[in-house]
Amino acid sequence: MKMNSLLKYSALFAAMYLSYSAELHLALACGFSTYTAPAFPVALDLFMVWSIRERRTVAASVLAVVAFNVAAHVPLSGRWLMAVTVAAAVAPPLVVWAMHVRPRVRASEGRSAIPAEGNPSEAVNGPHVATERLPEPVIPDDLWQDFECSAPDVADNDRPTPDDIRSAVTALAASGDRVTGASIARHFGVSERTGRRYLAMAA
Repeated sequence: MKMNSLLKYSALFAAMYLSYSAELHLALACGFSTYTAPAFPVALDLFMVWSIRERRTVAASVLAVVAFNVAAHVPLSGRWLMAVTVAAAVAPPLVVWAMHVRPRVRASEGRSAIPAEGNPSEAVNGPHVATERLPEPVIPDDLWQDFECSAPDVADNDRPTPDDIRSAVTALAASGDRVTGASIARHFGVSERTGRRYLAMAA
C-alpha cells in the first residue's frame, strides 16, 4: 500500500513539474515577466488538481492544461501567438471564478431548495423558515411495559390534552429541569407511570 502511494505521488509530482516547465515557457513567450510567469502554471495546474479532487469542471481544467502544454511545444507566431496570449490572460480570472464563485452559487441554490419542515410546497418559492422544536423527551426503555394490564390513575375527563403536555414539556425545559416521566408526573400530580404515558403522548 505504501509503495502504491509512493508511485502515485511520484508520478503526480513528475507530471506537475513537466507541466509547470512547459507552461512557464509559454507564459514567458506570451509576454509575462520573469516574476509573474511562474504564477501562471501554478494557478493552472493546481486548478486541475482541485477540480479532479472535487469532481467539478474536470473536463474544462484538463483540456485547458493539455491545450497550454501543446501550445508550449508548437512554434507560435502572428495570429496564433496573439490567440494563445489572449487565452493565457483570460485563464487566471476564469480559474478564480470556477474555484470560488461558481461553487458558492451552486451551494446557495442547493440551500434554497430545502423545504420548510412540514410544507414541501415552499421548497422553491419561499425561504426556509426555522420552526421551534420541542426538546427531545427522555423516554425509558420499559415505557411500553406500563401499558400492559394497567389502568390510568386519572379519570378520562381530567386527563390533559397533548397540547397541554407539550406546553408542560416546554415549561420544564425552559426552567432547566430534565424532561422525564417523573418530572411530567410531578407537574400534573400523577404517578410516574402516568407521567411516562403523558410524555409518550407528547412525543
